[in-house]
Amino acid sequence: MLNAMSTASLTYPESLPDQPRLAADRAENLLRNFCIVAGIAAVLMVIGLFLDDSPGKSRFLFSYLFGYVLCLDISLGALFWVLIHHVADAGWSTVIRRIFENMTRTLVVLAGLFLPIAISVLAEDGGLYKWADAEACASDPLWQKKQAYLNPVFFIFRFAVFFAIWLAYSITLRKWSLQQDETGDVRLSRSMQWLAPSGVLLLGLTATFTAFDLIMSLNYTWFSTIFGVYFWAGGIRGSMTTCILIVLALRSAGYLRNTVTSEHLHDMGKLMFGFTVFWTYIAFSQYFLIWYGNIPEETQWYARRREGDWFFMSIFLPICYFVIPFFLLLPRANKRNPLTIGIASAWILFFHMYDLYWQIQPELSDRVGGAVKGEIPLRMTDLASVVMFLSILGICTLWGLKQYPIIPIRDPRLQESIHFENDEFGD
Repeated sequence: MLNAMSTASLTYPESLPDQPRLAADRAENLLRNFCIVAGIAAVLMVIGLFLDDSPGKSRFLFSYLFGYVLCLDISLGALFWVLIHHVADAGWSTVIRRIFENMTRTLVVLAGLFLPIAISVLAEDGGLYKWADAEACASDPLWQKKQAYLNPVFFIFRFAVFFAIWLAYSITLRKWSLQQDETGDVRLSRSMQWLAPSGVLLLGLTATFTAFDLIMSLNYTWFSTIFGVYFWAGGIRGSMTTCILIVLALRSAGYLRNTVTSEHLHDMGKLMFGFTVFWTYIAFSQYFLIWYGNIPEETQWYARRREGDWFFMSIFLPICYFVIPFFLLLPRANKRNPLTIGIASAWILFFHMYDLYWQIQPELSDRVGGAVKGEIPLRMTDLASVVMFLSILGICTLWGLKQYPIIPIRDPRLQESIHFENDEFGD
């Protein structure tokens, strides 16, 4: 990988329309602010941990899992976009690829922050997961049949393998991308194109089992074979919205204004629109098949989200996560306008958080008793967890943008990307 001396001595192609490096002082100030916010949120999380009187600190752990899954989902979505860029040998997305590459840096930190979840499943009471409490579940025939898969040691081993795969692909692709900034070697592009297809396959498999393990197994008696697709469809869309917001922030600060144009925003908007429809198709397919089958083992998951206050949250989810973004992104002009696409991106990212909260938090009632069924247990630690993990995502991304050029300056398709134009009559 490039060292500090080599990046400082890089010469940039004269044909670049914008400054490819962030001003060090502004980047450091922003980085410092992110660190302060993350630190304050972490302190609030620790306070919440000590104040939590629920069995096995379940309330705190559910808050932690909510923020962790949100950050992991977005980071894996970013890895997907890096991989698919190389699989498709895409030209237009070259100017935004470095942002996704830097977002995947968060996976290194998330590997270490998996520790509280690992400790939780090893605890005597199972912490987050009822299936990890062998004493409480010993008489359940379904638990006995699933024990070969749902056991603490195998659970932790699976995530060790998952992170090894994610880190291997994200670090390697980013390393080669940065080396190309220095050498301009076209063979590095071919190497990335050669490596990426296997990464897409492995990412699809590992992200699917991640959804099964982290979210679906919160209620080990429920199952849905399409749930993994539901999970990573949301993450792919969430990472694109995050990238758009980062691009717009850089443009407002004076960077990328002539590099990432309305043409690129248009294509990012089309992808965001497409995955809005795709997520809805997956969500409806899962709901319709379970509703039609009407099997208690399957309907229990939705029945729990129809109880009390969760019913209203369930009604608002498709309206706010599909209907409003659909009509907001449908006009061609809206996808090309920085203001409207920024509003749409912020809206979708917020309701991506909303969706994950809706998936995770209703299962808390199994860990703290039936008294909280139907209640939305919004707590200080929920908000602190989101702020902490999104700040970590911001720190990791900004650190990469600060250290190296914010675009791949010697990618062979860079000029094609800079001068990219959409079909005049395209949506």
